[in-house]
Amino acid sequence: MIDKVTAVIADVDGTINVKGSKPMPRTLAALERLHERGILFGTASGRPLDHRSLDKAKEWGLSFEFDLAIGMNGGDVWDKDHDGIEHIMRLSKDYIQEICEFMWPLDCNVIVYENAYDHVLVKRRDERLEQSIYRNGSVVELSTPAIMAEHDTGKIEIQYDPEVPGLMEEIEAVVNAHKSPNWADVRTFAGTVEFMTPGLDKGVGLRRYAERNNIPIGEIMAFGDMDNDVAMIAAAGWGVAMANGCDDAKAVAKAVTEYGVLEDGMGRYLEKYVLV
Repeated sequence: MIDKVTAVIADVDGTINVKGSKPMPRTLAALERLHERGILFGTASGRPLDHRSLDKAKEWGLSFEFDLAIGMNGGDVWDKDHDGIEHIMRLSKDYIQEICEFMWPLDCNVIVYENAYDHVLVKRRDERLEQSIYRNGSVVELSTPAIMAEHDTGKIEIQYDPEVPGLMEEIEAVVNAHKSPNWADVRTFAGTVEFMTPGLDKGVGLRRYAERNNIPIGEIMAFGDMDNDVAMIAAAGWGVAMANGCDDAKAVAKAVTEYGVLEDGMGRYLEKYVLV
C-alpha cells in the first residue's frame, strides 16, 4: 500500500457499479468518506466525456461533485481546477475514413462521437443504439464514412450482436486483416471493438491529469476490471483490480478486491485499506 493517497480514480461499469445502476451502498458511503478526508475522487470511462459523465455524482446521490474525470479511454481529461475538457491523441480523419470503409459492409454499427453524446454519427439505428439513446439522451444522425471523416475524433466504436452465429469471427477476421500502425483496436465489452490512436489508453489520461495538477502519480489509487483499465491500473501508484475483473487486469494490479462489484467490492476495499 502507498503511504499517501491524494486521489482515487475508478472505472465505472463493473467497478463502481453495474452498468445502468447506482453504486452499492457501502461504495457510496466510502466515496463520501474519501471526500470528507480531502481525498480527490473521479471516474475513468471509455465513454466520451461531457456533462452526463460529470453529473453521475449527483445521479448517484453523492453530496459532492467529482474532482476529476477521464473519458474516451484516456483521450478526454477534465478536472475541477482547469476549464473545459482536454482532448488528447485524437484519431486522424484520414484513418477514420479508411476504418469506416472496411467495416461498413459488415453487419455492425459504426459510431463516431462528433460532440460527445450531443452529436453522434452512426451507420444505422438498431436496438442497442436505441438503448443508448434512452440511457444517455444521445442525439444521433445517420451518416456515411465521408461525413464521419470530416474531423478528427477520439475513437470509432464498432457494435455488433455477439450472439449472431459466425458474426464475431467475421468481425475479428476483418479487424485482424486490417491491422495498422496508424490505429489500435481494443475490445471493451462483448460485441464491441474500438479503434483509437496507438498508445492511447486510460493510463495516458491518468498521467496527463497528474502532470497538469502536479500530483505525483505514485499518490493515486486506481480501480478497474476490464482490458481497457489495464494501463491505468499499471500506471497508478496503487492499482487495484476487481474480483470480478479480467485476468489481464488482475495480472498488473498491486491488489485484487476480496469482493466483486455486486458485493460492494470497491467500497469494502476502501474501508479496509484507506479509510482506517
